[in-house]
Amino acid sequence: MTLSRYTILFAVLVLCLPALSSSPATEEPAIRVGLAKVDITPPVGGKMSGYAGRGLSTGVHDPLFARIAYFESGETKVALVSWDVCEFQSSWLRKELENLGISNLLLCSTHTHAGPDLDEPDFPSKEKPWRRTVEERILDAVKKAAAKTFPAFISAAEGNIAIGYNRLKRERDQTATTYFQNPWRIPLGPVDPTVCVIRIDGEEGKTRAVIVCYACHPVVLGPKNTTISADYPGVTMKRIEERLGADALCLFIQGCAGDINPLLMGREAGSEEDFTLVRQAGNLLAKEVEEVLEETKGKSGKSAELKILCDVLTFKNRWNPEQTLKLGVASLLINGEIGIIALPGEPFHVFQKYVRETADLPHACVFGYTDCGYHDWPHYYLPDIRSAAYGGYGASDTTIPEVGAGERLVNQGLIQLYTIRGMLKDKPGRPRTFSPEKSDF
Repeated sequence: MTLSRYTILFAVLVLCLPALSSSPATEEPAIRVGLAKVDITPPVGGKMSGYAGRGLSTGVHDPLFARIAYFESGETKVALVSWDVCEFQSSWLRKELENLGISNLLLCSTHTHAGPDLDEPDFPSKEKPWRRTVEERILDAVKKAAAKTFPAFISAAEGNIAIGYNRLKRERDQTATTYFQNPWRIPLGPVDPTVCVIRIDGEEGKTRAVIVCYACHPVVLGPKNTTISADYPGVTMKRIEERLGADALCLFIQGCAGDINPLLMGREAGSEEDFTLVRQAGNLLAKEVEEVLEETKGKSGKSAELKILCDVLTFKNRWNPEQTLKLGVASLLINGEIGIIALPGEPFHVFQKYVRETADLPHACVFGYTDCGYHDWPHYYLPDIRSAAYGGYGASDTTIPEVGAGERLVNQGLIQLYTIRGMLKDKPGRPRTFSPEKSDF
């Protein structure tokens, strides 16, 4: 009789095992990712971008790359490109990808000021300017990434390091003083030291890619430098890739760095002393990323869902209200936990703080300097309202959109994130209210 009871109990446990073993970790992965990397280092002798009135490039200190993370989830296809250029849009590349069925392109400039001017029409030749060569290489790289995807498990975490300072110091007379240099290396105003680290693992648990979003101008190299370089983001990406091993990628995404300069700044015409500072800044950021990766080691990511929404809004020209321009905003939600808002131009740092506080997500960040659709470019800055009132570089000049454009774009991005989550209804409904009679308090 006793043996019979054990036999029955064993049979029940065996029947229950399939149900007990089913968990999110064993569900079919819903996100696939493909990776690629391509050299986009320009020939020497072309115009450089980032500083007005600078001469032609005279050499290459370190190569420039475009790094691609291609995401696929159901019908959603997104090509995320981090490329070592100052600022640039590519409607040609967008159309070519649409022809391949890839309707979402986030083209994120790292914003290095030691890269080529891709608007130069006749370098190295009129028949084929360098811009088209770069676009074709990126297109080919996206094709390769899309053709070789793997089940991806994605997670995120944050680090904290301040390698920059706010270059707009607010004065008591309600104006701002612009500090393009900070020889004292002191905090002149608020910054956002947050480092958003998004980890992409394969089925075997190996980290295949890391996306690093951080806000600080890549201007360690100054206006006298004429040597091609990815500046400090290049150092960070290279070090993380070396840590992760062969075939792994690190994509640096510039955050809301419109008012943030690096504390370490070399101004000796691209001397070895300047590049020592570049390495120091890049390694400081890389070390923080490495510590975040170490802290999250062994924590599995998810492969549940990826959704994206894009909009284009119309704005008045701040200085000529009869003129208008259109600016795009895109929002990406990964696994219902990681929210990304992509903005064009150079947003000020307060926007990424606001997004983290308002998105109501475990992880939220802003990708600045991003071409995310068929839209205009701010040329160049997106200051917040308060900064626009105080003035200073980028807040009262070198910006075209009307005051409040940045807030509108960010809020539209937040609306997109809440819409994706199904939290904003399209019809009015009765709110749930508290009833003392039915309360068990």
